[in-house]
Amino acid sequence: MRRLLLAATLILLAFAGRAQKLDSEVLFKQYFSKNADSLDAIEGIWNVSTTQEFYRYDTLYDIQTFAKAARVAIMKKEGKYDSYNLTGESYDVEFQTTDVKGVYLYRNFFRETNEYSKTQAVISKAGEMEYTYDFPDNYLRVKFQDSYEEGTRVVNILKWTKVFPDGKKK
Repeated sequence: MRRLLLAATLILLAFAGRAQKLDSEVLFKQYFSKNADSLDAIEGIWNVSTTQEFYRYDTLYDIQTFAKAARVAIMKKEGKYDSYNLTGESYDVEFQTTDVKGVYLYRNFFRETNEYSKTQAVISKAGEMEYTYDFPDNYLRVKFQDSYEEGTRVVNILKWTKVFPDGKKK
């Protein structure tokens, strides 16, 4: 009887854990709608576009623009703001508040090299956020492999536009 009770409890816990995981845009929207009154301005679903500038010894040699690079959800978790792709997996970006309202410290985790990039991000009243950072050298070495050349620098210019809940309200 105890085994049966233990098995039933474990099954219920497994279902409860799955039920709480947000793994679709619809579930993220439901969460944000349900908690709309308690959300911070940065929380919600964002479209991310990026422009990457490629330099060799400070000489610009290429620009690549990705107008629809990602769609990302940002949620408050344990005193910081984590980001997720809309299947619920980590987007490896986190934001932390600063002493200045609307200014957040941004950290992007690069799994390939186990390091972070840091910069500041500002949210405007129109629900937009823009920031720029350089990709870490070790990350570029891994990504470019044999084609990596000393003096290479890639600047990532990101623009986030809040799409849900309406970014223009806060």
